[in-house]
Amino acid sequence: METIETTEQLLNEAVINTQTKSTKTNTNEKKSTTGTDDLITLGQYNRAVSQELPKETFKREPLRLLYAVLYFGCVAGIVFAIMTYELHFVAKLALSIIMGVLVAGGTFLGHEISHGAIVKGKKLQDFLAFFAFAPFLISPTYWRFWHNNLHHGNTQLLYKDPDAFPTKMIWKRSKFMKWAFPKTPGSGTVASYFYFFYWFSFQAVLNQVYMRFGSKMWDKMDHKKVTMEFTLTLSLALIYMGFIGVENWIWLAVIPFMVQNYTVMSYISTNHNLSPYTKINDPLMNSLTVTNNPIMEFVNLNFGYHTEHHLFPAMPASKAKIVSKKLAEMYPERYKIMPKSKALRLLYSTPRIYKNRDVLVNPKTGKEFRTLGR
Repeated sequence: METIETTEQLLNEAVINTQTKSTKTNTNEKKSTTGTDDLITLGQYNRAVSQELPKETFKREPLRLLYAVLYFGCVAGIVFAIMTYELHFVAKLALSIIMGVLVAGGTFLGHEISHGAIVKGKKLQDFLAFFAFAPFLISPTYWRFWHNNLHHGNTQLLYKDPDAFPTKMIWKRSKFMKWAFPKTPGSGTVASYFYFFYWFSFQAVLNQVYMRFGSKMWDKMDHKKVTMEFTLTLSLALIYMGFIGVENWIWLAVIPFMVQNYTVMSYISTNHNLSPYTKINDPLMNSLTVTNNPIMEFVNLNFGYHTEHHLFPAMPASKAKIVSKKLAEMYPERYKIMPKSKALRLLYSTPRIYKNRDVLVNPKTGKEFRTLGR
């Protein structure tokens, strides 16, 4: 009988594509690696790791707001340059890409702000986060509920984490998931290679416009405030589109929008979507830290250090690498870290539907792969 290989082996050219029929007995007999017996709770990690770190690690860093001045100042300069000067299309393309990367960096900063890592006071956090998330058409109130409450509170928990991909059973019953699956990394379609360029904003807008009204998951969110903020965001977007003029839409809206979505979504997907479902929130099992070159880690504000973020959400990302070293020292067999490029290759080598907590399955072909384990 064939065995299901772990996703790590894909990069060693040891891919074994098994069929559901031939592995049914095998997958049922294998003991789950994500049962509660071998998991450690978020609180247990938090207490153990924090004792090994200086208290300064967790202090707010208001000076990180200077990133906003840098990033959005540069964005304003790019808008001015493209609207004012007759630039060669190559120069416009380069500036458009840089603009998208900088806008994404501003959103990573907004992510820290909404967790309380930079400034104190929810009203100030929401005010600043509004401008950070506006380029993605995201209400800060919606973001706080979606990301801080639902995702962080239920990371990779079956049926509870809105960022987790579904099981095969849910896929069978859901028309939306059947429509969405061919667009996701690992489905093997041409459309899946465009996923990162739009999905982050698409999912957020869909949730704000429609999904939040039909699910109990969103009942405790302040819907009135979300509607007001989302409407204001759309209004500002329309004003901006009118201001730059139709002739500049491709350079100052379309390309930056695609790049900023790619930058954010490529991190979000690698941070969790290769990992198993867990019965309790064990960040070292259900999250993955991805590294990048020093320049991109600076611009992206260490967002790839995501296991560290889930352990200490209110910690400034400037301290993430300190925590990373400590996790590698304290939990060498559990802590998962790899280059982002490798994680992306794994993401496109494995499907996004779960057969069970530990196995990913392509519902169209029946090919199965183990999630990342210890």
